[in-house]
Amino acid sequence: MNFSRDVLPILSDRCFHCHGPDPTHREAGLRLDLREAAIEDRDGTTAVVPGKPEQSELLARISTDDSDLLMPPVDSHRKPLTKSQVETIRKWIEQGAQWGRHWSFEPPAKVKFSAEETKQHPVDVLVQRKLAAEGLSLSTAAAKRTLIRRVSFDLTGLPPTPAEVDAFVNDDSPEAYAKLVDRLLKSKHYGERMAMWWLDLARYSDTDGFQQDATRTNWPWRDWVVQSFNENKPFDQFTVEQFAGDLLPKSTPEQQLATCFHRNHMTNGEGGRDPEESRIDYVIDRVNTTGTVWLGLTLGCCQCHSHKFDPISQADYYSLFAFFNSIDEDGKAGSRAKPYLKYKSPLVERAIKEAEQVVQDRKPLEAAARKQAEAEFEPWLVEQIQRVKQQDFQSWYQPEITGLSSVEGTVLKQEAEGIIQTSGPVLRQDDYRLTASTELPRITGLRLEVFPHASHTDGKLSRGKTGEFILTDVKLQVRREGSSQLRDIEIASAVADVEKAAKGRNYGKIKDTLDDDPRNGWTTETYSARQQHTAVFALAEPLVLEPGEELIFVMLHRSTEGDANIGRFRLLLTDQPGQAVRSLDPMPLEALAKAKVKEPGELDPKLRKRLLEQFLVDHADYQRRKAELDRANAQLAQVKKAAGELSVMVLAERKEPRKTYVLERGVWDKHGKEVSRSVPEAILPLPAEKTKDRLDLAQWLVAEENPLTARVVVNHLWQLCFGAGLVRTPGDFGLQGEAPTHPELLDWLAVELMEHDWDLQHILKLIVTSRTYQQQSDVTPELLARDPENRLLARGARFRLPSWMIHDAALQASGLLNPAQGGPPVMPYQPPGVWAEMFMGRFTYEPSQGAAQYRRSLYAFWRRSSAPTFLFDSAQRRVCEVQPRRTNTPLQALTLLNDVTILESSRELARTAIQQEQTPAERIDFIAQRILSRVLTAREQTVLAREYEQSRDYYQSHLEAALQLLDVGQPPAKSKVAPDELASWMVVASMIFNLDEAITHE
Repeated sequence: MNFSRDVLPILSDRCFHCHGPDPTHREAGLRLDLREAAIEDRDGTTAVVPGKPEQSELLARISTDDSDLLMPPVDSHRKPLTKSQVETIRKWIEQGAQWGRHWSFEPPAKVKFSAEETKQHPVDVLVQRKLAAEGLSLSTAAAKRTLIRRVSFDLTGLPPTPAEVDAFVNDDSPEAYAKLVDRLLKSKHYGERMAMWWLDLARYSDTDGFQQDATRTNWPWRDWVVQSFNENKPFDQFTVEQFAGDLLPKSTPEQQLATCFHRNHMTNGEGGRDPEESRIDYVIDRVNTTGTVWLGLTLGCCQCHSHKFDPISQADYYSLFAFFNSIDEDGKAGSRAKPYLKYKSPLVERAIKEAEQVVQDRKPLEAAARKQAEAEFEPWLVEQIQRVKQQDFQSWYQPEITGLSSVEGTVLKQEAEGIIQTSGPVLRQDDYRLTASTELPRITGLRLEVFPHASHTDGKLSRGKTGEFILTDVKLQVRREGSSQLRDIEIASAVADVEKAAKGRNYGKIKDTLDDDPRNGWTTETYSARQQHTAVFALAEPLVLEPGEELIFVMLHRSTEGDANIGRFRLLLTDQPGQAVRSLDPMPLEALAKAKVKEPGELDPKLRKRLLEQFLVDHADYQRRKAELDRANAQLAQVKKAAGELSVMVLAERKEPRKTYVLERGVWDKHGKEVSRSVPEAILPLPAEKTKDRLDLAQWLVAEENPLTARVVVNHLWQLCFGAGLVRTPGDFGLQGEAPTHPELLDWLAVELMEHDWDLQHILKLIVTSRTYQQQSDVTPELLARDPENRLLARGARFRLPSWMIHDAALQASGLLNPAQGGPPVMPYQPPGVWAEMFMGRFTYEPSQGAAQYRRSLYAFWRRSSAPTFLFDSAQRRVCEVQPRRTNTPLQALTLLNDVTILESSRELARTAIQQEQTPAERIDFIAQRILSRVLTAREQTVLAREYEQSRDYYQSHLEAALQLLDVGQPPAKSKVAPDELASWMVVASMIFNLDEAITHE
């Protein structure tokens, strides 16, 4: 009977909650995790009497029929032991009740191989031993096309190119696969693939998190991680630098930069929160992350009490806490989240050149579009002169008010000239709602006029105590008649004739009516409240109402001061674009009407310029080119800013160390007994003189005597290749975690890692060169029923690729991938307005332009409160996560069919296929080889040829639909491919991108 394997899991699951390491939850003073306590005579009864099960109270209690005596108790919400488990306990006691440690706390050791086994691959030897015991054997090897695709994804995160596939398939030499593996490990993309794994563990993000979610500049650390993996930096050194790079003798800026690992946690700058509470949270996060990533233990359970299952006490937890407790930080966030390293990245210059190239490419396009627009301006100007001469120009129009209401009960009544007067109860807060219709062909702006009135307080602007008003927010919505569904219309800007001077969250500015924040808004206080005041709101895009649609304008008065609701007002609409709705000056056409000129030559140059600017605002082709150039210039400015000195969050010790206390119940300001820096004895004890600082802690983590770290690391590497680790709970190697499926293999790899100087590439090469890894993933119904999760490893691993690999693979297949490494984060395509509601206008998302758009997912800007939308199965990056997320939801299918990156990749791959191949069959195979790494079967060819023909027939007769499909992403490269032809092949490429085979690790 093996205590660790057979008995300890039963005691841990059923008994340790009440009779384990945690003294605060221990019942009857009984401990079953320690032999001395369990065999102690307690008032004539003994829980365990070695060799005498009939005298052991433990056995009596777990096997009794008396519900009052049964253990675990009925009300404990823990299942009674099964007959088999009871029998296991009985046999264990009968055999002498030998205690032992949990397997993960015992040092790993290599099992001995027979002479014959030493000639075989060590991974295969240990896997086949278990398979033989189960009457099974390894499956046959996967096809070479499948194998190169599998190992390329696992080691670089990218699929192989057709040339690489052909070279490998046609290489019949025995060392062909080994050469392939060596090439992939030397690829610069290897470091990027490994960094994506490490960034999830490190909870890396480009923002702070929480309510403000401010941007931070820690991305040089991300580049350090990529470089470290590409250098194959030994994992022990990798660990030491991230824990204590700043404490190393003559530490370099890069070694100090490495400590950013422990500053990647969220920082909380919310108002009203005690900074010391936040600082304690940061230290706790570091301890928990250390426990998860290096020890594979749920140390976080010890924040409030000793661990209920593992031999880690609360004092142990806060002794580890003490290593991080004297970081020179004060709990603040944003730009005040010291300590910082002032650092200039050497990898920005390339990004600047890329951004400059985009600007240079787009300048002539914008200039040509402007020249064409200016030519079209002349006849338009003649037409407008005749128009304003024949009829009086009207700038603002009264809508037809069809409904007036308020949320709290203010009475709204329309009077002459569309003016609305309030009456009824004088309320602290209220929202006014106007429903209206209009005959205008479009709406570009709104005008809100606020009037004084004799019925108001002192004849001012409201019926409130002071007679002043505070408008906190406005909203414009559209609703179809008979429907309750509302569509929000974005308002881009607002101007007013007067506004109170205000800073931060305060009342005064008209622009603050657009942010959904009741703590700020527009007021004209400090100006005359006995005269009319005006605000103009410009829509982000012209609004064209469909038949049956109506406008809803909402005015929100929700200030914290209250009693300041507008008393009398009017709403007007206009169809004039540009500066006409961005200022209170007379509109250009209004000025033209007053000028009374007969021909363009008589115009004042300033007015002509205003009219041209208004015309250009309405010129769709020019505006598109201008917007493209504006985005390119904005990107260039951002990248140049990133070339300067950056503030990267790092570790640094304060001059005076802080005292560390056990926090009672984990409450940040409830100090218990004082503790000093030390490590849990149950893992690996160290004398006090060797636990003085973070450097000592790091060296303890990677000490050869530490039983956990090497096991945890090789388990992660196995998980990268097989989709699941040898321990299926990678963050819990403790008593509540799963036992390894192949314990001897896990230990063999752990020792191998340490014997080879913590060389991760050595272990990865061992894994992927094994027959176990190279098996085909096909499975028989019998084997699937017997081993549905492939725990026995009798077949190759098959699972859904992570979304970031799917994204990067699409770019690779299409030829769009920008392989550049490092530098500031980029903005991949995301749905319009993805940040709008969440951040009340504080952050706006603009996709990167030019080659920057086609960088790997690793470099995507990551906002914690809104991760990149195409990463539908990613870690959240709020805390450390080590378990892969794998989902199969409609969201994935919708993303793969509609994501701009996939669509643009489909278009560009289709374009290349048309230009390089002649026949439909050749083009279909061309696309398939780049996406699937193989040619198609005759049946598959027939299906796709049919889809191509159907698409071609449709787009030949629906050219507008073809142009609409192709109008995706950035301006496409110029080509002579007909739109209907390109759209048809784009459909074929998109279909292949959406095949299960394209998104699966086979």
